[in-house]
Amino acid sequence: MSYQSSLERLIGQSGIVIDTVPSERHGVGVVKVGGQLWSADTDWATPLEPGTTIWVVGRTSLVLAVIPERI
Repeated sequence: MSYQSSLERLIGQSGIVIDTVPSERHGVGVVKVGGQLWSADTDWATPLEPGTTIWVVGRTSLVLAVIPERI
């Protein structure tokens, strides 16, 4: 059994956009995952607006990489 940090355990979880996540990694927004707020970015072609349900697909340092839940 290998150790996973709390950030690594977030990968694969769903959450919700709180503050717009700009498209194509042109900045960071805010998402809520597991009851906590996180900075997030996306490779998605359009911004992810508040209220959008997202999936966490990766991370860079303390920034989560997210995509919309329904693609």
